[in-house]
Amino acid sequence: MTPRFRAARPARWWNSARLRITLGITLTAAAVFTAMVVFTLQLLNLTAERSTDQRLNREAADFSTFVSAGILPSFESESPTAEQLIRAYLAQQYPSAELLLVGTAETSGTQFTLSRFSSDEDPLFPPATRSQIQRIGLVSDEGSGVIDGTIRWRKARVDSPTGPTNVVVAISGAPNREDTGRVADLLLGTGAGGMVLTALVAWFLAGRMLVPVRRIREAAETISAADLSRRVPADGPDEIVSLAETVNAMLERVEEAYRTQREFLDDAGHELRTPLTVVQGNLDLMPEDPRERAETTRIMQDELSRMTRIVEDLLTLARADRPDFLRTAPTDVADLVVDVEAKIDVIADREWSVLPYAEGVALLDQHRITQALVQFCSNAVRFTRPGDPIEIGCRVIAPGDPTVADDLAAGPLPEPPRRENYRRRLLWWVRDTGPGVPPGEEESIFERFHTARGQLRDGRGGTGLGLAIVATIARAHGGRAFVYNAKGGGAVFCIVVPFVAATESETAVEAGTDTDDTTNADPRGAVRRRRNRGPGDTT
Repeated sequence: MTPRFRAARPARWWNSARLRITLGITLTAAAVFTAMVVFTLQLLNLTAERSTDQRLNREAADFSTFVSAGILPSFESESPTAEQLIRAYLAQQYPSAELLLVGTAETSGTQFTLSRFSSDEDPLFPPATRSQIQRIGLVSDEGSGVIDGTIRWRKARVDSPTGPTNVVVAISGAPNREDTGRVADLLLGTGAGGMVLTALVAWFLAGRMLVPVRRIREAAETISAADLSRRVPADGPDEIVSLAETVNAMLERVEEAYRTQREFLDDAGHELRTPLTVVQGNLDLMPEDPRERAETTRIMQDELSRMTRIVEDLLTLARADRPDFLRTAPTDVADLVVDVEAKIDVIADREWSVLPYAEGVALLDQHRITQALVQFCSNAVRFTRPGDPIEIGCRVIAPGDPTVADDLAAGPLPEPPRRENYRRRLLWWVRDTGPGVPPGEEESIFERFHTARGQLRDGRGGTGLGLAIVATIARAHGGRAFVYNAKGGGAVFCIVVPFVAATESETAVEAGTDTDDTTNADPRGAVRRRRNRGPGDTT
């Protein structure tokens, strides 16, 4: 046997929402931090390169200016040589650890090297590197370049009055790289700690955020078919409150549907059990006398007919939720009322009067509305005597006008929905001259298996489903069914639905006539009409 409910799947830590939220936040923070570190390091490298270029240009420009002048700072010689100019320039410099200057007198090939450290003790410019830089000053025609990927150099050549000279300015990028590495290590260490802190905070916040969801889940697990009255708590963030309210609304609908179904089955079982008991009892006690046997058979047939009517009514109510319950089509509302009176007139000997005040073509299910009005008429017949007047009417209510005028009712009228008075609507009514509806039963009379107004005048019993079907038909059209006691006696049963006008093309297709032909033929030839006011007539 297939179980109705599946057991809850066991929670897995690697598939929990809390872990996913934590990982999502942590990974996002890690991606942002990585991008920030890369950007910072790139910015530091670009800044270092720019600073190096500026320094190289400045040193080369200073040498060019000094040598071009051809004057020594002291008065040792009025006509200095190229070697003396180079030595004099280098003597004025105080190089930093990452700077190396190599001056060359091109005519003699004499070179002078200046650095903070000696050749054997210099960590940035070892002897092999110095030899490469010195060779550049002697033979290279290039203006700048890079050695070993870390040392950038620039050569400035000057044709001084004492002969051509040049200086090679070399700057090592190793100190900047070490500084950048230290910054990177600091950022990575800080980032690792930040990631751990972010993960902890995200884990805590995710747990706090999911507390309302866990409460909803725990509350939902306690709800069963035996108890649908529990509701999930609606507290926390707005999204959680919206979720809880949606779940509670769904539970209310489920509870209402379950309650209606249970009451429906209980009432149906009770109503069907009676005719079955009568039939079974008569079969068990079937008399031998032919006349008594015929009477017993008649009673059983009557009970079986009543049970058939109950089953048919139950099927009609069961189909009310199906999409094809209504089959709307353009319908002339005045002709519909006349047709109903024509059908009911041959069934019961009453003084029928028709007030088809409504004019126009509406989109509705003609057969369902006819079924509802015939039910109203049958109900009126059962509570009146032969020759009593019964009134059938229909009118169009304009937006803003009350559905029923207060001065027509003997008591308080049912409260209409708020949106009803703001739209155009159709009102059908059937008024009888019977005993009226007992106070307090104006709404319950439309419930399933409910009968009111005491003993029927014709002595027949009802199933209590007819008015429930009428209420279902009215709701399917977007309206309602209601009843009130009229002044002067009797009850008025009403249906009010929105007036959905049919287009002219739909009307022509449905009727098979030209759209300009607006003449409506009376199927009965002559209709007895009273000019007294009907329900909702406020003029």
